[in-house]
Amino acid sequence: MIFIAVEDDIPLACCMAMPMEGDTWEICKLGSNKTVPHKGAGSAVFSASMEWAEEHGAKRLFILSNSRLKTALHIYRKHGFKEIKLEDYSYDRGDIAFEKLLGK
Repeated sequence: MIFIAVEDDIPLACCMAMPMEGDTWEICKLGSNKTVPHKGAGSAVFSASMEWAEEHGAKRLFILSNSRLKTALHIYRKHGFKEIKLEDYSYDRGDIAFEKLLGK
């Protein structure tokens, strides 16, 4: 499921929730429009993605990101995600991973 925040026909932010294996879902593709002022749209679409995943059976949320994306990392931590170490980060720019366990 992809969530997009739009105001006056201008996209502000987007985020996606995607099932992985078992009851793990990935929260991915968080992005924001750098040409407009920040209005909390990134946090809003991120929250919507998390809620969608949980409503559809997620017990664990996973994020693969890049440590240079400071605003995104702030959002992840603000929503209770904890950094985890991986043996393989799967893609060249991915160098940091997070998870959040739900229902505890």
